[in-house]
Amino acid sequence: MEAEYVAACEVAKEAIWLRKFLTDLEIVPNMHLPITLYCDNSGAIANSQEPRSHKQGKHIERKYHPIRKIVHHGGVVVIQISSKQNIADPFTKPSRLKCLRVTYRI
Repeated sequence: MEAEYVAACEVAKEAIWLRKFLTDLEIVPNMHLPITLYCDNSGAIANSQEPRSHKQGKHIERKYHPIRKIVHHGGVVVIQISSKQNIADPFTKPSRLKCLRVTYRI
């Protein structure tokens, strides 16, 4: 859970910065919708939406908790994605050759 939670926090901060940058440049006119962040870890999603105090999350540094505020204020929406739909998943886990062939149409 920790790696996904930390990654979600970093992505959320970068996405908010990029939105502000593009808004200041007036490149994209409608930037009022929340940014959708997809995550395949239900623990990281739950922790980003509500502060939870439990054994698995006690060691996570406080600098990674701003995602809670970002989600609470509506800047980012964190949504669960299945492994089949997650295009980055084959790069993070060992996969069988058959799965890779289907994924990349080899």
